[in-house]
Amino acid sequence: MEVEFFISFVAFLVCFLATLIGLRLICAHTETQPQTTSWKSDAFLPFLSITILAFILFFALGNNPQDQIFELSLTEFSITLVAFIGLYISAFSKYANRLSFALLLVFATLCSLLQPQDFALFQGYLPLWADRLCTIVLWVVFAWCFRYLNGIDGMATTQASSLVAGLFIISIMEGLPILYGNFSISFLGASLALLVYNWYPAKLMLKDNSCTTLGFMLGWLIILSAREGMGGCALIFITYYILEILWALGNKLVNDKGNFVSNTLYYQTNISGLSPAITCQSIAKLLTILLVLGCFQVYAPNNYSLPIASAFITLWFMNKLHNWQNQPQSLKEINQEVIQEIKDNVENIKKIIR
Repeated sequence: MEVEFFISFVAFLVCFLATLIGLRLICAHTETQPQTTSWKSDAFLPFLSITILAFILFFALGNNPQDQIFELSLTEFSITLVAFIGLYISAFSKYANRLSFALLLVFATLCSLLQPQDFALFQGYLPLWADRLCTIVLWVVFAWCFRYLNGIDGMATTQASSLVAGLFIISIMEGLPILYGNFSISFLGASLALLVYNWYPAKLMLKDNSCTTLGFMLGWLIILSAREGMGGCALIFITYYILEILWALGNKLVNDKGNFVSNTLYYQTNISGLSPAITCQSIAKLLTILLVLGCFQVYAPNNYSLPIASAFITLWFMNKLHNWQNQPQSLKEINQEVIQEIKDNVENIKKIIR
């Protein structure tokens, strides 16, 4: 086990430093040619290259089917990597870029159909065809909407880093195969290097297609986790992301103004005057709490208690962040306010009765 930890540590360090060097070169290139839009100036390129290379090395050297409930086959792994690369490359073709959603749908469908026949995301509550259809829809929505976390510096990379950190911790707890843990720690090293340049004030920003590819990769890791029975843990890790998208969707439907990003909570908080750095720091604290709860889910007796509790905690936190300008109240002031509201309601009821 000590050797495995050492390998994971080396993988993290190598991926972090290699991605950091690549991003430094990208940053230097953009400083000399600020108007360029080629792949040479894209911040996601070093991240994707290093991550895929790490995935290939770990799969080639450490894929142990006996350590997995459902074996990760060479065919499935290879086609998934092709999907990562295909989604990313499509951003640099003006023709393929127009079909980016269609390409995402095709790759998600193909990768979902390659899942083991005995695996069901919803644990047999749906027919297999319906389960696969739901897997495709959820994967596409998850990947496509990940771009909407990219409204301010550091938000998307913070959520991505939190998710893979949680998956690696679960692998240490022996809830996931070592292979998946090494996938996650490699991803974490590269994403933290990306976060260095993407944190406010960001020197490098992710493009929409890069965020979609990032979301697709995270979706794949979540599905791998669900295959090992850790889907509930992954769900807790992404609770904030899910509720943030639902928050924005609700605002868009009710207010029907602005684009989707402008209706997100974090963006509205930024517009109201809170620094993007403070907003990301606050979200990072919430994600840390969710990370702890997600790890406890490994030992939970069911798959719904902790996810529900995590949703309530996240909603409470988001409400507090939304009202950050309000002065904090003491317990006495809160009690007085509640009592006064009760009295007012009683008086209104009396008037209605009369």
